[in-house]
Amino acid sequence: MKRKFYLFMAIISALVFGVSLYYYLQNMEKPVVVETKPIVVAVADIPARSIIKQEQLELINIPAEAYPQGGISTIEEAAGNVLLVNTKKGDWMVVPMLEIPSNSNSDTFISYEGFSLTVPEGKRAVAIPVGLIGSVGYKVRPGDRVDVLVTIDIREEAGTRTITSLAAQDILVLNTGFQNGTNSEETQNTDSCILALTVPEAMAVTLGSERGSIRLLLRNPVNKEIYEKFPIDPSVYLQPDYFSHY
Repeated sequence: MKRKFYLFMAIISALVFGVSLYYYLQNMEKPVVVETKPIVVAVADIPARSIIKQEQLELINIPAEAYPQGGISTIEEAAGNVLLVNTKKGDWMVVPMLEIPSNSNSDTFISYEGFSLTVPEGKRAVAIPVGLIGSVGYKVRPGDRVDVLVTIDIREEAGTRTITSLAAQDILVLNTGFQNGTNSEETQNTDSCILALTVPEAMAVTLGSERGSIRLLLRNPVNKEIYEKFPIDPSVYLQPDYFSHY
């Protein structure tokens, strides 16, 4: 009788253990599967207003819930376009960072692979000669913002008057030709700067470079102040309030 009792209890215990193990295994936390999406990232620093090359990009996967609005998921979608902002290694690529050429132009002979694509809409690329002094000691680089200062002689009835004026302000630097000891094609030219100017600005700056001298004033990119005073001539130094006024 006792043997049957122990056998019965063993069977009951085994059933209880089996049922408990089943529910335990059913309620075990399942591994979390994170959905990911590919996004294009920069593998090197890329300056603003330059054409993006495929070798400067790579694809990585990031959690879909963290995917940025306007994210670019293929290298082909980003390569060949103009970058509007300075980009650091590892930065994600999103559509607002790019200047994508319009497809509305029916001229099939237009190529979007040249330097002309870096010129902003409504502007013209103009090269001006600037040396060590005129280029702020060669510190001006593509993507910087500058003012263009012109000093020129003005002929009047009373004689010739020298004035200094701002011919253009808050101008984007597209490229430079400064010698810096490298073999890059962009640095083997004579000392020059290529600026993005409107047509009136281009005419004023060209006149200044042909008939006078030019200096660039390097701006902090967050400084959008526009100087609205008239040109000055040497008489400004004779004003009694010169130092307090300027």
